[in-house]
Amino acid sequence: MPLLFLLLLEVPIAVKTQVNPAICRYPLGMSGGHIPDEDISASSQWSESTAAKYGRLGSEDGDGAWCPEVPVEPDDLKEFLEVDLHELHFITLVGTQGRHAGGHGNEFAPMYKINYSRDGTRWISWQNRHGRQVLEGNTNPYDIVLKDLEPPIIGRFIRFIPVTDHSTNVCLRVELYGCVWLDGLVSYNAPAGQQLVLPDGHVIYLNDSVYDGYSMTEGLGQLTDGVSGLDDFSQSHEYYVWPGYDYVGWSNESTTNGHVEITFEFDRIRNFTTMKVHCNNMFAKGVKIFKEVQCYFRSDANEWEPNTISSLLVLDDVNPSARFVTVPPFPSDG
Repeated sequence: MPLLFLLLLEVPIAVKTQVNPAICRYPLGMSGGHIPDEDISASSQWSESTAAKYGRLGSEDGDGAWCPEVPVEPDDLKEFLEVDLHELHFITLVGTQGRHAGGHGNEFAPMYKINYSRDGTRWISWQNRHGRQVLEGNTNPYDIVLKDLEPPIIGRFIRFIPVTDHSTNVCLRVELYGCVWLDGLVSYNAPAGQQLVLPDGHVIYLNDSVYDGYSMTEGLGQLTDGVSGLDDFSQSHEYYVWPGYDYVGWSNESTTNGHVEITFEFDRIRNFTTMKVHCNNMFAKGVKIFKEVQCYFRSDANEWEPNTISSLLVLDDVNPSARFVTVPPFPSDG
């Protein structure tokens, strides 16, 4: 039962845009001042000297941090510190700190959540690859605590939401680490991934487990997380996850007329030159690279352009390694 697997899609434009999470870890400007005060806001503030603009990691300006007006309650997560990055960023790491203020402060957030948005309207609650939303924060007001975001966030607006298990005063300083999201992809729509039962009875789950849209629409997920799957699709880069975690896949029997339709939405009109799709080819376990691809284009919500780009691929039944498949160059007006 052949399956088509996709993990990471790259459409090169003027520059190489495929993101590398291992090196996309640059401070985005809270501590260094590149993010201006007017791009930092909050739900409330205790005083002018603890306003949102003072929520910068490593800074002792004002009274040493952002502090909300009232204590944070365990069941009332309404307080937040928000950063507007003005364009989409790929965020892989965050840092938090409490209020020390030269020994005069002792407020910090022991836990926190992160909400993010790409358009300022639809907010998404970040969760890790195991479904947990709460991150461990600080245990004192002065040490910096760094947390990797797995999966990374692709967003413009980021909110830090303090979490406590009892009513308490909190204060917060933060930094974001990552890089500009040059790909320009804002969402993709696809059919839900399938399950594969191997001859030995093991079940492989090929769903897009980190997708942040609704029912595989208006979101981003494993096709854009920067992680390519292993040669053996039943193995994973992650610990304590189910077999097939790194891949999204579909069976021939589950598709419409034998094909999978995936729609990619970009931030603006772009000139596409080629397309690369990372695929698994472990044919001994019933998995093969797709044999044909057809690309349709449209510039807005109108009908798709009648001319398509079609490519018939030569299947490789010798090399079982996963690899990027490059669709031949698009014409100059693609």
